[in-house]
Amino acid sequence: MDYVNYETNSDEKLSYENEMNKERYMKTGVYKISPPIIKPSKLACKEKGGVGRNLSEGWGLNFSIGCSHGCIFCYADQIHRRRLGKQISHIPWGKYFYIPKNFLEVLQKTPWEKWKGKEVLMSATHDPYQKDLSGYARKILKIALPKGVKFCIQTRSLRVLNDMDLLIKFKEQIRVQISIATIHREFSKIIEPYVAPPHLRLKVLKSFNKENINTGVVVAPIFPSNKYRPHVYEDLELIFEQLSKIHPNCIFGETLHLRGRNMKQIEEKLDKKFSSDELNNFDKDTGKFFLNLMDEYGLHGEWWPEHRK
Repeated sequence: MDYVNYETNSDEKLSYENEMNKERYMKTGVYKISPPIIKPSKLACKEKGGVGRNLSEGWGLNFSIGCSHGCIFCYADQIHRRRLGKQISHIPWGKYFYIPKNFLEVLQKTPWEKWKGKEVLMSATHDPYQKDLSGYARKILKIALPKGVKFCIQTRSLRVLNDMDLLIKFKEQIRVQISIATIHREFSKIIEPYVAPPHLRLKVLKSFNKENINTGVVVAPIFPSNKYRPHVYEDLELIFEQLSKIHPNCIFGETLHLRGRNMKQIEEKLDKKFSSDELNNFDKDTGKFFLNLMDEYGLHGEWWPEHRK
């Protein structure tokens, strides 16, 4: 089986950075946002009418249209297309990227005190630490954290480590949360080709844990067995073995779902069709397995069932 060791060296990290820095076509542009930059988010809070996720207190902070990570399973594509419509209708997910032209103005006009003591999700529809947003997250944090705003920082990027110094100063207001869909390196390259390898993301988590900063993991999306990663439950077991060495504060889990435009791309990449019945049954079985692993390894968290009809 092609599973990588958890421990790695600086040469492998450098190899990853070189791979991520390769030139690839991106349609880029600017758009205008209106203050405040923090908006209500149903995704982020079950009590606010969301779909079963508690990732903040019902607030989200997004500051790009598109995401250069281009993970094939991401549901955010349809959200972004509603914003720009025909401008990006012909461009595949992961190949368009727009930044707010009035970003600094909106930061100044946002009444940050309104969210003092409230947790905000950064970000729900893109990775806040993707290369193309270098420095944007830090600008937000430098203004918002002294005002008492709390953040759940959701990322797949190693670049969140660049803000370690700032996050340590406000550690009581921070949860750093990574996503990991698989620990199988070759499968990861297929479903999330422009993202840091899974074992390096786990090292990011370990670094923040050492500083007593609240951490979380979203194990998602969990794919059914396929020819590129046939043993799904072995994959999950290996993920939990590594998480047991880190003990994040909270672990969430979710299977692949049918939301968005992503399924066609997924089926093409994996050369496999997924029926709703198959995904429904897989969701139920995997939820039980996930919760059993949680108990076995003494970890804490929540399973997000799809409740498909």
